Amino acid sequence: MLRGRISTRIDDKGRLKVPSAFRAHIEQEYGPELYLTSLSPTGEFVRLYPLKVWEAIEEKLRSLPQLHPARKSFEMTTSYWGQMAEFDAQGRVVLPPPLREAAGASADVDVLGMQTCLDIWNSDRIRSRVLSDGLNDAHLADLAALGI
Repeated sequence: MLRGRISTRIDDKGRLKVPSAFRAHIEQEYGPELYLTSLSPTGEFVRLYPLKVWEAIEEKLRSLPQLHPARKSFEMTTSYWGQMAEFDAQGRVVLPPPLREAAGASADVDVLGMQTCLDIWNSDRIRSRVLSDGLNDAHLADLAALGI
C-alpha cells in the first residue's frame, strides 16, 4: 500500500528519485514498468501508476461505450499527458517535459501515496490545495457512512 507524503526534488534533467519506500513497494508488487499521466486537464500534478494498475483501469474503462463522454474525456486527458516509463538503476523516473512544466515540478515536490499510485505535486501548489480544498463536513459525512 502506498500511503503518506515524502518531500523530494526533481533534478536538472527532470528526473524524480522516487522515495525508496514507495519504489520498493511498487517494484515488489507490480514490477518496474510505469505509466505517467495527469488526471487534471491542465496537468496540475503528475500521477505515477504502476503499469499493471493502469492496465486494470483501462480494462474497467472498456466497460463503457467508446463514445461515452466520461470515457472520452478521461482517455483524452490521460493520453494527452501520458507516457510509459521505468525506474532507472538509481530508482529515478524521467518526467516528460510538457507534464513536468504544467505541474510546476521543477524543484521541490511532494510525493503522495494514493494506495495504488503516486501523485507528484509542486510543494507550494499541494499545500495551497490542501488548505483550500481539503476535507470538509460533507466529505466527512460521506466517509462516516462508510464507517471511516
